[in-house]
Amino acid sequence: MRQWMRMQKMPNVTITEEGRSGSVSYESEGGRITGWWEFAGGDAVAIVSMGSASEWRHGHPWAVEQRAGILKFVGDEVVRQKASSCKAVIDEEGGWITIKH
Repeated sequence: MRQWMRMQKMPNVTITEEGRSGSVSYESEGGRITGWWEFAGGDAVAIVSMGSASEWRHGHPWAVEQRAGILKFVGDEVVRQKASSCKAVIDEEGGWITIKH
């Protein structure tokens, strides 16, 4: 007997640019979380806001238990897609991801 495995949708991060800012969208089987980004100064190239822990509890309850992993995934993807010589520093409670040199 053949077993068919359901294909799971891999998480995806989409970054849009609108001048000096834009949006960041995380999408997986569970749903979608949209944040924003803007260029920064000093040793920070950009800041990304994916929403506070409180906002997630109300707006994205499906993702609360995975929050740390999702924020890390988003940070890693922003670096991979847009700033390969940088690193992502994450403030998990606030939902801030700072992309630094």
